[in-house]
Amino acid sequence: MYFMYVDESGDPGRYNGSNTPHFILSGLIVPEAEWAAGLARMLAFREGVKQATGLPKKVEFHSSELVRPHKLEAYKQIHKSARVRLLKDFVELMPTFFPNARILSVCLDKQQLIAETNYQETAWRLLLRGFDTFLQAQNKLGLVVSDDTNETALRLLYRSMRKEPQPITAILEDVVCRQSIHSYYVQAVDAIAFCLYQQEYPKGSTRKFDLHQLFKTLDAMLLKTAAPADPQGVIRA
Repeated sequence: MYFMYVDESGDPGRYNGSNTPHFILSGLIVPEAEWAAGLARMLAFREGVKQATGLPKKVEFHSSELVRPHKLEAYKQIHKSARVRLLKDFVELMPTFFPNARILSVCLDKQQLIAETNYQETAWRLLLRGFDTFLQAQNKLGLVVSDDTNETALRLLYRSMRKEPQPITAILEDVVCRQSIHSYYVQAVDAIAFCLYQQEYPKGSTRKFDLHQLFKTLDAMLLKTAAPADPQGVIRA
């Protein structure tokens, strides 16, 4: 079976100049047989970070905080250039952390969608459908683990999709929600979603660090069959 860890970047609110113009969901699809090895590699990476910077392994690896810390005081003890380097190292090493994993992403351009769109539901519907299609092609089953979000809405959406004329059939159970601080895998997909957002909506303050180029380093992991018309396989709407 496969696990798909999910996190978002941007917000699901209507774009009005203050909310973000994009809403992104990324899923890191990990084969069951490689789960333990992937975790061990991330633990070894975090041990190296601890030795180099003093950052404890229990401190959440949160991409936006690494770039601009607001909540995590431990990051403020590390120079910004060093924090950005940690983020780059983490992302660039992912193909070796998870050699047979795949990345499935959905990117909604709110400016191209009607104002009444439920962006979160639309993105999740596309992501779940994409994962189910992948699983059926592999003749495997899967489980979805998400960063803490609207669990009730996801449960209702998942159950409704199981009853549609073309139901999802390969995803087991409701979406499992976890706090990212307790899951290195959720922290990994947080970085993936962050990098895709930087590519789609680069900011001057981060462009100088080339963060808008970082998603391209994950090219070998991208599930390009999910959206053949897109060079990165990103499902767009």
